[in-house]
Amino acid sequence: MAPTPHDLIGLTEAARLLGSSRWTVRRMINRGELPGYRVGRLIKVSARDVDRAARRIPPAGGAS
Repeated sequence: MAPTPHDLIGLTEAARLLGSSRWTVRRMINRGELPGYRVGRLIKVSARDVDRAARRIPPAGGAS
């Protein structure tokens, strides 16, 4: 089921939540790791999908 417009966030917000850059979020979308949705001229992502992606990213420094 596709997210509603209220569930979508911009790439800047997604990058902040992931602790990365907007370009990293774009690469994740291009690689199919994170679904992206076009809203007019903007690309948005689901906050829920960003949360799932954040759980898959290992912490910095190699800690487990």
